[in-house]
Amino acid sequence: VNGEREHKNYGVTHTFPYQLVDKKIKKDLISFYKFDCRCCGNIKLKRIISLGFQPLANNLIKNKKNKFDTYPLELNYCEDCRNVQLSVSVLNKKMFKKYFYLSSASKELINHFRDAALKYKKELSLNLNSKILDVGSNDGIALKPFVDQGFKNVLGVEPAKNIAKIANKNQIKTINHYFNKKILKKIKKKYDLILASNVFAHSDKIDEMTEVIKKI
Repeated sequence: VNGEREHKNYGVTHTFPYQLVDKKIKKDLISFYKFDCRCCGNIKLKRIISLGFQPLANNLIKNKKNKFDTYPLELNYCEDCRNVQLSVSVLNKKMFKKYFYLSSASKELINHFRDAALKYKKELSLNLNSKILDVGSNDGIALKPFVDQGFKNVLGVEPAKNIAKIANKNQIKTINHYFNKKILKKIKKKYDLILASNVFAHSDKIDEMTEVIKKI
């Protein structure tokens, strides 16, 4: 601003607007930003790292002219419960409408879940009639070793429709649903083993997920 505030053209000819934040980004930030700790509710979070605006993982574009959404990739630290968490929560429909990550693309993960299934069976004295549920089951990678062993009651819950379809096609029974209280209408059985691999990190409602797991 140049000139006195009393000038008749103040705010008209003497002020040059500069859009610091895009209107859409501003709207998204107001909607998505998390000011409270997901674990304990503390509102005094400490920023420990910021990597600027980034696209969703594996969201590759076909050419540089394609438009894509970006979100702040920042970590906040809660000094009360010591939980480290993202500052921005992307809407579920954005994250899981069409998910790109397939767990079974990794040989290391396939081997890990095969060994884990054998360990669980031995240490928890599971039998072929034991009921096993996997939360956020992706393409069924954690349940397949149980199916291969002859377990009859396995079920996956996967929010990404395209991934759940792949799992069902591969004979891994999977419900396409978010793991919230509404899932209790679809799951009637009590389960002997519930698996969840890198699932709590994808949820803003940790308390609700935990409550549902306890009921199941």
